[in-house]
Amino acid sequence: MDFNDDGYEDLIVGDRNGYVNYFSRLSDGSLTAQPDITANGSTIDVGTNSAPFIVDWNNDGLLDLVIGSESTGIPLRLYLNSGSASSYNFTTYENILCGGSPINWSRCCPHVYDLNQDGKKDVICGEDYGHVYYYENVGSDSNPLFNQVLMLESNGTAIAWPSGQTDTRVWIDDWNEDGCPDMLLGNYIQYVYLYLGNPLGIAEQPVNLVNPRQIEINQIYQNNLIKINFSLAESQSIDINLFNLSGQKVTEIFSGVLNQGNQEIIFTTENLNSGMYFIWGKIGNNSLSHQLLILK
Repeated sequence: MDFNDDGYEDLIVGDRNGYVNYFSRLSDGSLTAQPDITANGSTIDVGTNSAPFIVDWNNDGLLDLVIGSESTGIPLRLYLNSGSASSYNFTTYENILCGGSPINWSRCCPHVYDLNQDGKKDVICGEDYGHVYYYENVGSDSNPLFNQVLMLESNGTAIAWPSGQTDTRVWIDDWNEDGCPDMLLGNYIQYVYLYLGNPLGIAEQPVNLVNPRQIEINQIYQNNLIKINFSLAESQSIDINLFNLSGQKVTEIFSGVLNQGNQEIIFTTENLNSGMYFIWGKIGNNSLSHQLLILK
């Protein structure tokens, strides 16, 4: 992520001593070490094995810090940024709660991602016993709230590492570009495991977007056209694709950058067979999902 808003991707990593290391990228692509991340003028220290994740938690345009650690005496922390886009300022932290109690796992490794594609950021945590826990956001995207925790499963069985392969690190992304979040898991030994998500679940849950605020998808049957209309508050990167019910990508609808204002994307279904499809896309940091029935 671009932590200092200079147009270059920087690097934020945890370390064994519990600090958060910061490396800024220069114009030639090299990284240069900066002082460890601080709060109230003191170096942030969460004991051992810090696990930071950078995200705009409250949607104020500034990058905040979510950080886990090895110690069960130090719950998952949130440091909100009160500085600027180019110069962070972390002060006091707050514990991230679930059902009123702090989220607290040994070697907690957090990842923030909209896992259920409802337009709100969720929290996914790996931990020392090799499990992965999912905290669904029942609040809003700018004010997350968590009431319950679920242990993630694969094929009906809880994800868990064998003894000696714990310390689970989590990353969520669309690995195979099928429009569905997938999960990469690392562990204490040397392996990285890939779990592919099921795109059929996404098609059943359309998303109400906050920014862009308005999405309309209209079909004009006589001309075999689909119109996607929305309004952008600022320039955004747009990627929208069409998938069939088997999760296969059928066609790219649009990929590029659009400017602020009202937008309309039109594509034709002329070469498509009758059947059920779904539109899935990314508009900036938001997602859209829409079922589409084509009849000819």
